[in-house]
Amino acid sequence: MDRNQTMRLAQNIVSLSLLATFVLSGCSAGFRTANKRKSRLLVPAGVDSTVAMRADTLADNLFVSIDRESRSASYKAVGKKRVSESDTLWQALTNDAPSSAAVTGQDSLRAIEAFNAGARSLQKLAQLEQSGATVQAARVQYLLSDARKNFERAIMLNPFDLETKSWLARVYQTQAARFLDDNNHQKAIRVLEGLTRIERGEHTLFARLAEAYYASEKWASAYVNFTQAELVLHNSTGLDFSEAANGFADTSIDSAALFYYVYYQGDTQIKLHDSSKGLQNLNRALEFATTAQERSDIRSYIEWINWDDGNTRAVELRDKYIALQEEGRHNDAAKGFRKLIPTLRTRRAIDETVWRLAVLEFQFLDRKNEGIDRLKNVVKLTQKDTKGAPIDTTYRKYFNSYGVMCHNLGLENVRKNRKVAFMYFQQSVEVDWQNRAKSHLEVAKLSRNSPEVSLKACQGALATPEQLDQREQMQAYQLMVEALKRTGKFQEARKYYAAWMKMRNGGRRVSR
Repeated sequence: MDRNQTMRLAQNIVSLSLLATFVLSGCSAGFRTANKRKSRLLVPAGVDSTVAMRADTLADNLFVSIDRESRSASYKAVGKKRVSESDTLWQALTNDAPSSAAVTGQDSLRAIEAFNAGARSLQKLAQLEQSGATVQAARVQYLLSDARKNFERAIMLNPFDLETKSWLARVYQTQAARFLDDNNHQKAIRVLEGLTRIERGEHTLFARLAEAYYASEKWASAYVNFTQAELVLHNSTGLDFSEAANGFADTSIDSAALFYYVYYQGDTQIKLHDSSKGLQNLNRALEFATTAQERSDIRSYIEWINWDDGNTRAVELRDKYIALQEEGRHNDAAKGFRKLIPTLRTRRAIDETVWRLAVLEFQFLDRKNEGIDRLKNVVKLTQKDTKGAPIDTTYRKYFNSYGVMCHNLGLENVRKNRKVAFMYFQQSVEVDWQNRAKSHLEVAKLSRNSPEVSLKACQGALATPEQLDQREQMQAYQLMVEALKRTGKFQEARKYYAAWMKMRNGGRRVSR
């Protein structure tokens, strides 16, 4: 699916190098304990000392002092501001959509392409000649780094603030995507793993953890967490209390998030080469899709998966070898296609791969005989209609390639061996390809000594005049006149002579 043809991350997140190495889901609490000053227990009036001691110990694991919470909140506010400034500046640099708007959204099939998006953005920056772009990119780095430091300080002061931990994980993910530093994805994974252990009721946390695993190409872990995100979404819907409404939120499920989670369960299963489970989830995702584009993308993906009856390893290799061919590495691509053919399950996949290999051999590897023989067998075994055209229209390109090969080899041999050339042209006219009229014309030229054969060939050429340019049409008319005159059909010969004169005097070429 360039694929390739698969698709952009729901967060327009981006990243740079970070120095933080501690794991928040355990180390932060240890930091607080290590720095806490031991003091004599103060027992409020009217409270039993045993109760006070028990409550004091429990309070240490439930909350921090008002002063520490206030200072933590101020650091968190600075961190949020830095992230917002970074997003705005990055948008101006790359013309991307604001990442802040995309971070919580789960409404796009193109959700998980953060690395690719980041790479494209970096390429844009590299291409900018203005020195200001470099300065602004450095400013983005500074803002994200400063945001990270402020969130870390906030967590040290208040290790119970899950929102701050979530923001820090977002910064890691943002840095990873913008600056292509996979180490930050690992940091985000550690933070988000801790958050999902603490907070089991937020489906978005499992989704973000899944995204981090996905970006690190850890498909099995990504699948598990996308599955958990869907489960939590179903189980927690309607259980969110709204202070503004003084009640629980709407009980309707978030359909965009559901679509997103189900789609990526299918996608990760395909990457694990389990096409059966992957297709089940992709077909489920089709039910939840809300736009024509989403449905079209899924159907294209399913078609890609089914190229060789679910043999996704094979289709991945096919795409790899096509990419080598496009890079000009023709010999490497041909070697790959040769190895791929015996691993394929279906006739259609085999025929397509043979066609690709044959074209490479004929056009680029100086193995014309091997290439044309391969393709001859494909065309010969293809089911055809009464006119000789392939019943499966996807095979038309194979017929066109074979026709071109035969015609070109005929042209190559015209001056060397006319008998061989005639054979190739005769073979070419037997194939229903897009320029068969040209081969009919070449047969007519070589058949001048037999008016009947030449006449029949000219008729074949002029049956599809749109396949001939003006010079070729005039040649066909000339040969028709000669053949008709030799067989005594003078009146008919004059008709073609008139057509020839009209074209010579500037008349328009004939087309059907």
